[in-house]
Amino acid sequence: MKNRYTAVFLGLFLIGILDISAQAPLPVKQFIPDKPFLFVQLPERSDCITEELLQLFRAEPSNNIIIHLSGGFQLEGTITEKIQRGTGITSINIKLSNYPGALFTISLNTESGQSKKLIGRIIHPNSGDLLLLVEENRNYYMKKQLQKFFMTE
Repeated sequence: MKNRYTAVFLGLFLIGILDISAQAPLPVKQFIPDKPFLFVQLPERSDCITEELLQLFRAEPSNNIIIHLSGGFQLEGTITEKIQRGTGITSINIKLSNYPGALFTISLNTESGQSKKLIGRIIHPNSGDLLLLVEENRNYYMKKQLQKFFMTE
């Protein structure tokens, strides 16, 4: 009887050891390679003309647009989609031609009781950087940001 308990215990012990060693170790740190930057020639901050940004919402899909940035830079592209997301919220997707593969998404919030507010970003899935539309004292500018620190929707 004593030998049976010892044999059962030894068998369970061996099965437990084999089970533990069969599991693959989980990687603690993953190395994510850095993607190349798309907006290298642009400065960290590029001022925008607010009226030009607001005029985008008067344009129709398939219209070509040009947005001037400070330093003589400009964004050129075609409006691919214009969506009314609710009362007072309109979103536009612009496929940029001078940055192939990049998408400029901009939204205008004109809900009652609030002033007009713009939110936007330019992102390319294979780029390590992006441009974020930022408001400061009722003026807008594009700010460069690393894509790996930015969560997309």
